[in-house]
Amino acid sequence: MSRPLRQPREELRQSILDAARGILDREGMEGLSARAIAREIDYTAATIYNVFSSMSDIVMEINRETLAEVALLFSALPKDLSAADRLRALSKSYVCFMQDNPARWNALFGGNRERESFPNWYTGTIEGLKLQLAHLLIEHAGDLDRVRAEKLAEHLFVSVHGALTLGVGRRLDLLTQRDTLDVAMSGVELILNSLTAEAGKL
Repeated sequence: MSRPLRQPREELRQSILDAARGILDREGMEGLSARAIAREIDYTAATIYNVFSSMSDIVMEINRETLAEVALLFSALPKDLSAADRLRALSKSYVCFMQDNPARWNALFGGNRERESFPNWYTGTIEGLKLQLAHLLIEHAGDLDRVRAEKLAEHLFVSVHGALTLGVGRRLDLLTQRDTLDVAMSGVELILNSLTAEAGKL
């Protein structure tokens, strides 16, 4: 028999998220359900929905935590490296993080879209990450205007995620024998080399 609601609400909320994250990491999105979480924390499934309005909201909170971890990759970049080397280091650590956490990746960017809109904090965090990429590109090529830098950062973000989508989905080998990291880093080098070449023509 499930235990009565005796944890303070905030503690119960965190217990639900901790259990959901563990299930997601072990079993992927397919194994994540209110019943699975309830079994994990020894409550009823109805209790889960007393705290969160839907499973989608639980996934969004896990995504919030994942995006916070990704943001730490940006803040941890060595300051003594050139902008180009920081961009390379960031791209490598980002790809490796997502490869090490494929279920988190799928929760963020995989599967069918279930929401028509996303919270401002969600889209704002992603926009903030792209802006940091743009700032690195501007630092690398000082004469690069902000609008173009943001477009290049967006292009880089999309290309890296394309490689990750195929890699996590085990379909990259249908297109190339190169691994996900190699493909993603090639996209980084293409942009850096094009900016360096443009600067050399000035």
